[in-house]
Amino acid sequence: MLSSNFLRHLTRLSLVAASLVGLSARALEQDAPSLALVDQVVQAYGGAAQIERVVAFNADGFINASVRQKGGTYKRWFKRPRMLRVETAYPGSTETRVLNGELAWRYSDSSPMTGVQGPSRLAMVYQYKQLDLPYGLLKGQYNLRHGGTELVGDLSTEVMDVWDDEGPRIRVNVDTQSHYIVKVAGHINFVPQTMVLAVEFSDFKRVDGTPMPFHIRNFAAGMPISESLISRYAINPALDSELFVPRLKGRETTQAAPRVMQLTASSR
Repeated sequence: MLSSNFLRHLTRLSLVAASLVGLSARALEQDAPSLALVDQVVQAYGGAAQIERVVAFNADGFINASVRQKGGTYKRWFKRPRMLRVETAYPGSTETRVLNGELAWRYSDSSPMTGVQGPSRLAMVYQYKQLDLPYGLLKGQYNLRHGGTELVGDLSTEVMDVWDDEGPRIRVNVDTQSHYIVKVAGHINFVPQTMVLAVEFSDFKRVDGTPMPFHIRNFAAGMPISESLISRYAINPALDSELFVPRLKGRETTQAAPRVMQLTASSR
């Protein structure tokens, strides 16, 4: 007699296969241990209905950047599908990054808001994907390969390698007790070398039914680069669509969007 777990995994694979009918993309590679782990993650994050319900959120907090040796404020706006804005402000300097679909922009005090391409754009896409992982895993958007177990600090975790045709390749660590995602590492090809950008999530608290991390640590090539303490989350807030276009304090950078569109089209 077939087990309920096997039937659930078979149903998930059937849904993924049905969604790919007529598409040129190759079939997904998803092994049984990874699918079992995905089921646990989905339940930990409130179940399928709750994950699908959360289509936007924002966060406010404080950031300590070890590379700058400065502390400042951190703001983030997320909206599905594929929109992200991150603002950091330190004494004497600010930075804004915006992702809207395939297009990405970046602004800092030393440069105007301009289009971002190549590995820098992919790094922003990766940041969106790491925040949207419960949804992406639920929807079967990724290839999955189970990687065994390993420690993250003093936490025992199960590991999955997660990837799609776009990239980057992502390594995901799931706490074996809570089944929260506690670490994500993306491998991004900054020629001539591959950079591993990792983030560790901790201090989870439920916000409107969804577990959200209030402590976030970022690493590059294994070295700590920043630590963020979130003071407030808002789930499904009303977001102004202009947050995700290249504007800064009411000033639109008219040169950025057309140039990025042209570069994106020529790179296909």
